[in-house]
Amino acid sequence: MNEAPVAELPHCKCGTDRSSKFSVCHREYGFLGILYLMWGGTSVPTKVSFQCVKCGRMFDSSTRESVCRKYIK
Repeated sequence: MNEAPVAELPHCKCGTDRSSKFSVCHREYGFLGILYLMWGGTSVPTKVSFQCVKCGRMFDSSTRESVCRKYIK
C-alpha cells in the first residue's frame, strides 16, 4: 500500500526544527494584540519565527493562524 508522505518541517543546517528543544520561538503581535496583552489578556501572535540556539539562524516563520495558535504565550 502507498502511504502518504509525511510533511517534513523546515530545519536549519544543523538539523534543528521547530519541535526541537534547541529552537526558540519569537512572536510578533499587531497593535490590537499588544493592547490586549497590556490589559492582561491572552493574544494570538500575528507571526511566529523560529531560531536555532546552536547556530543562531532563523530557519522558519509562519503567519498561518493554526500555527500561531500553537505558540500562544
